[in-house]
Amino acid sequence: MPKTRGRRVARWAALVVAVAIVVTAAALVAAAADQDAPPLPARVNPLLPDLTVAPITDIFGGVNEDGTRTLRFGVTIANIGAGDFQLRAHRSMFLSEDWTVVQRIPEASGGFTETPTAATLVWGGDGHDHWHIREVESHTIETLDGKVLGKVVKQGFCFFDTDHLHADLPGSSANPTYLTTGCGGRLDSTVRMGLSVGWGDDYPWNLFEQEIDISDIPEGAVYRLRAVADPFGWFDELDETNNEYSVNITWHIRDGAPYVEVLGSPLPSPTP
Repeated sequence: MPKTRGRRVARWAALVVAVAIVVTAAALVAAAADQDAPPLPARVNPLLPDLTVAPITDIFGGVNEDGTRTLRFGVTIANIGAGDFQLRAHRSMFLSEDWTVVQRIPEASGGFTETPTAATLVWGGDGHDHWHIREVESHTIETLDGKVLGKVVKQGFCFFDTDHLHADLPGSSANPTYLTTGCGGRLDSTVRMGLSVGWGDDYPWNLFEQEIDISDIPEGAVYRLRAVADPFGWFDELDETNNEYSVNITWHIRDGAPYVEVLGSPLPSPTP
């Protein structure tokens, strides 16, 4: 019996060593793949992105299992700037939470500069299974004079190209450049995400956090639904004043659920 246990211990030790070798090799491969040209020391002719919110078209009322009445809606953040919106996030090692996020600004002549941001990452545990930028979008229900009645600061948004909204913009690629794979996996220590010029990233109405509780808001009045990209101003853009879209709505209760009527937008849609 002692010899048998010894052989088992030896086999387990060999297995542990093999796993360690595989993990180390994977980390080295990932580190090598992350080697980019160094950033330029200063901006010369930067191609800044410009984040906007596309018109909100899918707006529905609903009732959750707990009886709360909600307003559900889809939101698309678009880039109508001169250059791609690029983010790079790093942490010291896998499973740590010390994420740092930098914005890369492409240069007209090639290369890029990097700017530190106050953004950080949160794991998309709502079925997305990838990393999101925390609190990069906010949604509010307001009275027409600006009083906020309900609010959700969206906890996560991973940028990648889903909809080609402005194909006529200079430098807009015909095919998506940034894909969902750039949002990374649970053990990744580097995440690369972005939004190409002319492209939008759509979060449909039926996804997590695309809703506001309106149980205590009276029906029948006119309200304003507002969506804002980069509400805390973390990222450099061509225009910091066009990051939102709002639409006036009202609702009535039918068969116990809110029925929403869209009345139109009080402001024109952001245009390039």
